[in-house]
Amino acid sequence: MKEKDHNIASIDKFLADNPEFESLSARLSQFNVFRALKIEKVEIRHSNVLAWLLDPDESHGFSNIVLRRLLSNILLMSEKMIKGFSAARVELLDFSDIEVLREWKNIDILVKDLKNKIILFFENKIYSGESIGQLAKYKRIVENEFPQFKIIPVFLTLTGQESSDKDAQDYISYSHTQLYLILSKLFEQRKSQLAEPVQVFMQHYLDTLRRLTMQDEELTNLCKTIYRKHREAIDLIVEYGIVSTFSQAAEDVLMADGKYEILSSSPSQFWFLPNSWKSLIPENAMVWPHLKRPVSICCWFIYSKGKLYNHFEVCKMDDLVLRLECVKSLKAAGFSLSKKAFDKNATYSRFYGKNVKINDETDYDEMSSAIEKLLGKSKEEFPKVETVLKEVFKDINVKK
Repeated sequence: MKEKDHNIASIDKFLADNPEFESLSARLSQFNVFRALKIEKVEIRHSNVLAWLLDPDESHGFSNIVLRRLLSNILLMSEKMIKGFSAARVELLDFSDIEVLREWKNIDILVKDLKNKIILFFENKIYSGESIGQLAKYKRIVENEFPQFKIIPVFLTLTGQESSDKDAQDYISYSHTQLYLILSKLFEQRKSQLAEPVQVFMQHYLDTLRRLTMQDEELTNLCKTIYRKHREAIDLIVEYGIVSTFSQAAEDVLMADGKYEILSSSPSQFWFLPNSWKSLIPENAMVWPHLKRPVSICCWFIYSKGKLYNHFEVCKMDDLVLRLECVKSLKAAGFSLSKKAFDKNATYSRFYGKNVKINDETDYDEMSSAIEKLLGKSKEEFPKVETVLKEVFKDINVKK
């Protein structure tokens, strides 16, 4: 109880006696279109903006200056030499025949300069990592498609990290911090020449980049001060309240549907039961202590390494004969179970599983759509499971 009281006191002090937190809240409450749309960390949206800025024919009003300055800075900052090409030469080029492509053969951004026979292309990463062989594959595709062009491949990440692929060492590593510095300087130089809507949009985009790359010194200092003064409370909040895009999306989708009981949630796992199963399943499980109730059968979502999974599982029960009967009945009903499922010492037995690929784990909309898709497939199986539950547990007194 003393520890509980101490924790509550830490939270109270954090919320009630924290002028820095008030200042931080005021900063964060300022409207930002990227934050409002929940796309601050979504790579696809960042690539869309960068492609728009790189295209001289787009409506931003920068003409070709973003392409020119960014390309020259990429070459200037890089230790990799490109034969017959330099930052100085870029300043003299005529960019009058430029085409900017998005997701051409899965490449994030490809800039095609037909007049100068140059291909500049980007693989853009915010928080996700590169796939094995991904960069080398893209380079081969571009070289085969444009054999007479000078190829400039760029690996764009938050920190400018090198590719881990030994076959992609010819990529130029570039950071969003460097991108921010170039764009912010150009914006200040040409702000008065830009249309007002473009000015507002650029301010929002630069603010987003500044936060992503921790270039906002005032915001950083505020956060450090708050953490130093209220470390216990913040650590407690992180331990008990952490959520992820996945867990938030899962909770929102299931709560909106209104037909499920949520049993447990973590940043990578989400356990639940259809309401139609609740009165049929006994609380006789011997594992899954993280669940609100020790139910013997459960549904769950898990996000791992770029894939979202949905499973139904039978837990280990205190009555081993009853558990085996349940597993056999599910098998007879058409569900697929492994041989281990019939072992009396099995901890759990999975009898249903589907998965979908996730391209960007920080994209709330993509994650929500994937959860809705898997849930839709699950619903088709619910009645079949219910039939088994009614038969197997008919003599069990289930808690209502």
